Amino acid sequence: MVNLDYVNIADVDIGIYKKGPIGVGVSCGADSALLLYVLMSNVKETVHVYNMMAEKRRPALEKYFYAVVEKCAELTGNNNYVIHQEIVESGESAEFYINMLTGALDKKEVDIIYLGLTKFPPKAVYAIWDGQQPEWHNEFRSDEVEHPLFGFTIPVEKATSFGEECPLTIDGNPIDELKLDERVYIPWFNHNKKDIARMYDSLGVTDTLFPVTRSCENDEHIGSHCGSCWWCEERLWAFGNLGN
Repeated sequence: MVNLDYVNIADVDIGIYKKGPIGVGVSCGADSALLLYVLMSNVKETVHVYNMMAEKRRPALEKYFYAVVEKCAELTGNNNYVIHQEIVESGESAEFYINMLTGALDKKEVDIIYLGLTKFPPKAVYAIWDGQQPEWHNEFRSDEVEHPLFGFTIPVEKATSFGEECPLTIDGNPIDELKLDERVYIPWFNHNKKDIARMYDSLGVTDTLFPVTRSCENDEHIGSHCGSCWWCEERLWAFGNLGN
């Protein structure tokens, strides 16, 4: 059993593991950036930062990833971190990412891995957006029982929190967080990006950390957000601006 000490940020709880090295999956988006910031603010053990990036997206994303990690270190004063990054061909990212995370756990490089996945906005909100929702995201937002997520199984009756307003439940009881195999922890599984924005404000990092993150999926806009893809729409909905 993994023991966690809970902290509350803007009425959202997150469990902090302090007994050994931790891992966190970080892209360059606002959700995982905030998760890294919270962890680096609260732990003394080594934080292992895992990143998987497709080669063709590297020009658009790599500088943002490193900017996120460096900004978190600067803001927290915590330089006890190790970056693990893999650059892969397009279409291979998911498989390599699963292997990276499970490998880190199996060889006891870390005791627990955090993922910053959040649920969709209410369907009535994103249904009117012009940006096309990426097809691969549907498989992570299914209502199937025991749906696989990053190679693990969600032990719940319904996994309908993604994309819907109803909460995730176990035995009919709503839960805010999700632990997979007790070693993979998704603390914001039942919280959307507006909740993330509230946490940014509560922690006072909206003007410092948020601007170095990137949500845009349009790689033609290397130095800025396009403002029209699905991910930019979600960012605007939550924060009221793109940040950069």
